[in-house]
Amino acid sequence: MKILYKSILLTIFAFSCIFAQVRLLVNTIPKRVEIFLDGQSLGKTPINSGKISIGEHQFKIIKEGYAPLTYDLLVNPAETVKLDFFLNPIYKIQFKTDQNGLIFELNDVHRWEDKIIRLQLEAGEHFLRVFKLGEVIDEQTITVDEPKTFNYFLNKPISKE
Repeated sequence: MKILYKSILLTIFAFSCIFAQVRLLVNTIPKRVEIFLDGQSLGKTPINSGKISIGEHQFKIIKEGYAPLTYDLLVNPAETVKLDFFLNPIYKIQFKTDQNGLIFELNDVHRWEDKIIRLQLEAGEHFLRVFKLGEVIDEQTITVDEPKTFNYFLNKPISKE
């Protein structure tokens, strides 16, 4: 009898965990950001009356002009889940140089040989590596905090226009 009773209790607990809903509050900076939960739109922030089930979930946070954000969350039984997100803006950046024969690489991703290039970069620090004849001749960290032009001169720190 005890085994049957434990079995019934475990089944009830499992079903209650599956179907239980927890209150969800989501705020972002900036406001009016589109929130997706497990691929379904929850609407734009702030979200004050959302519901989320117990278990694993994935949030996608999207707003034009800002870097998208993905966030995985394991929801445990609770009264409320409160999430706050800060999105980094994306800025238009231009790199310029008068030097010949240089290859630039930014964040181990973007690579170019042109004397002028335009990129859209997320606000924050970025790592610039400069090559000449296949060898690294310079490495520096640049900070993107507004739309700007960077001027590169060999053997000098990068300057802003």
